[in-house]
Amino acid sequence: MDNRLPLGMESDRSFYSAHFLDLDIWEPIVQQLCRLHGLGCKWISPGFPGTFPTFLVELDSDLNQTLAQAVVVKFFGPLFEGARSFHIERDMGDWLSRQSLPIRSPAVLADGQIDPAWSYLIFERVPGVSIRQARQTFSAYDWDGIAKQVGVFIKALHTASASCMPGSVNPAGASGWSDFVDFLAHQLANCQANHLQWGDLPSQLIPQVQHFLLPVEDLLDLSSPPHLIHADLTGDHLLGRLGLDRQVQPTATISVQPAGTELDTLAIIDWGDARIGNILYELVALHLDLFQTEKRLLSLCLESYGLPDFYRQSFARKALCMVLLHQFPMPAWVHARYSDVQSMEELAEHMYGV
Repeated sequence: MDNRLPLGMESDRSFYSAHFLDLDIWEPIVQQLCRLHGLGCKWISPGFPGTFPTFLVELDSDLNQTLAQAVVVKFFGPLFEGARSFHIERDMGDWLSRQSLPIRSPAVLADGQIDPAWSYLIFERVPGVSIRQARQTFSAYDWDGIAKQVGVFIKALHTASASCMPGSVNPAGASGWSDFVDFLAHQLANCQANHLQWGDLPSQLIPQVQHFLLPVEDLLDLSSPPHLIHADLTGDHLLGRLGLDRQVQPTATISVQPAGTELDTLAIIDWGDARIGNILYELVALHLDLFQTEKRLLSLCLESYGLPDFYRQSFARKALCMVLLHQFPMPAWVHARYSDVQSMEELAEHMYGV
């Protein structure tokens, strides 16, 4: 391509974080990609800050050769395992397009490279707002509906992927759970050191971590077939659409489309962290971020999912073990909310006792 990215975008994390949504850098590249793929570009705006540069493109209906009114362009570079995330999101887009799941995901319209180090995906844009944007406008009835829909979706995803899944997510193929078992074993060996470094647990709980953790075989039902998980079901990655009387104000990146008087759950986005995993690992982001540890919502979600007996036994402890074994630290508010808890068992009951 004619437009080149500054070298700092490839190796300097400070430069990257300061400029990864900088329109002065990205707008000419996005415009060039739109021309390449026959998309009439009307205007471009940066997406919400995340890991990779993402831009919303409103299309000119007079020039547009597709049925879409807007698209999302996402770039993947050398930092943060961008090549891996690109292949997973591209392959997941293809796989999801062939499934009949109760919550949709945006279709991948095009993909390619802008140079050897950078790849891109162009997604259809699904109108709506992220649940995080609009969470204060939802009623208890809305939240109950979200929890139930997500439970049904996760079950459908697990069922569909038990028989086939993208190779980029399951490179081991016939070896089944082995990658996830190896990952959990590695996390288990380093768990106490990780949380000591992260400082995400009350200090009185750190010495209890290693004793509290269960062995991998108690956290994973190896008799069941391996299946996909999204692994990052946060409030940013579930889009919904509000009714006429409860619209939030449009932002530069999202315009709200009316749809009756109830909340519609429209789409799940950002599959770059998808992997083989189990329901416990899926629940980490879901419960701590989307549900904000509201146990009523967790209970409704698990009821809709149909939690197997293997996971029902000692569920609170197993669920907290998976939080401790997650690749990322717990949110800071968890530390603040449970700062007076004196034991890991007590923390498990507070967070997951349903």
